Amino acid sequence: MKKVPFYSFLVTKTSLALAEVIYIMVITTFIYQKTESALIASMFPLFQAIANLVAGLLSPLIYIKFPFSKLFMSLPGFRAILLTLLLIGFEAIITHIYVLLIHVLIISFVGGLEKPILCSLIPKIVLKDDLVKANGSISVTSQSAQIAGYSFTGLSVLKFGHYPTLFFNIVLVWIAVLCIFITSKYIIENDEKVTENQSRWELMKEGWIFLWKNSTLRMVTLMDVIEGVAGSIWIGAITLVYVKEALNQGEQWWGFINASYYIGSIIGGLLTLLLAKLIQKHLIVSMAVGSLLFSLFTLIYGLTSIPILALLLCVAMGPAYQIRDVAQQTAFQINIESQHLPKVYASQGILLSLVTGFSIFLMGFISDMIGVRAVYILGSILIFISAVLSLSLIQVGKRKSFDGDLNL
Repeated sequence: MKKVPFYSFLVTKTSLALAEVIYIMVITTFIYQKTESALIASMFPLFQAIANLVAGLLSPLIYIKFPFSKLFMSLPGFRAILLTLLLIGFEAIITHIYVLLIHVLIISFVGGLEKPILCSLIPKIVLKDDLVKANGSISVTSQSAQIAGYSFTGLSVLKFGHYPTLFFNIVLVWIAVLCIFITSKYIIENDEKVTENQSRWELMKEGWIFLWKNSTLRMVTLMDVIEGVAGSIWIGAITLVYVKEALNQGEQWWGFINASYYIGSIIGGLLTLLLAKLIQKHLIVSMAVGSLLFSLFTLIYGLTSIPILALLLCVAMGPAYQIRDVAQQTAFQINIESQHLPKVYASQGILLSLVTGFSIFLMGFISDMIGVRAVYILGSILIFISAVLSLSLIQVGKRKSFDGDLNL
């Protein structure tokens, strides 16, 4: 592992993970306090989703025009400038909520272009044998940053106000930009060339074509889609209903459940680092075992009425999820050339965003019509199906001679 570029990128991802949580909480709470309207406050994540969708659709046209290193540096820098302008003009902008929402829309669009670029960097600065360790390290630090953000941002807003908290957010973003500048010095360009007869439509389709034609990417994406549907069982509203109806506890247990899951995720990330070499050698087995354990723990969680057992299960789910997730990310990264990753990640992101939006509605409907326990039972079944599908990658690997990469 190249230590300087990796650790500078690790700081980048950690800073951005914390900054993103602070940004979301500051803007959401501010809009709600200003308007006292949950509907208008909900327009913030809606605008973010729309901007990310448009960015995902247009990103191939942008990625093909500019070298990776320029996009890697310029997109976070441009977003940092937009956030700084938001801070400078905060007093003026806050008097016009819709101006704020439009500014948020632009920032979210740039962020939507930036995310696939950042996700694609790891294979460019890390050797294949170190991918699990690298992905695990980023997972641990990002999860820890998010926990800190959710834990302290609300308190900071109450004690210091929106403006100082947003200022800290800007500091974090500029730290990330500085680290990106350091990392960019170690990137070796391997950009894709455009043939003269390629139309814009063909360029926009390329990410989807890679996802469909590459059987490994197709299967991993299908697993991600299924798990994306299942992942909606953990949204706040469903968890709150579960706490009240299944555990017969007060709202404070909602926080206990979330904290337990985050603690488990951190433990899982550390376990992934400890077992990095073993997971790297047995990616498919790691996916399957992680998914099977996650499915089992989710099923028991949905059926239990014992609060302490529910907390312990949340902690246990963390390692299962992290091992599965890191193994899937690594399998995805090693089965496509790095120059194609940004547009493939962009296409996958569009698909997962659409699935997540639909599944949130689906799980809410099932919870209301059948009961909250049915939601977790369905989630466990979907995760189990994903585990079974992961085993089919063994045959894919044998047919495509991926043994050297997947070490089946």
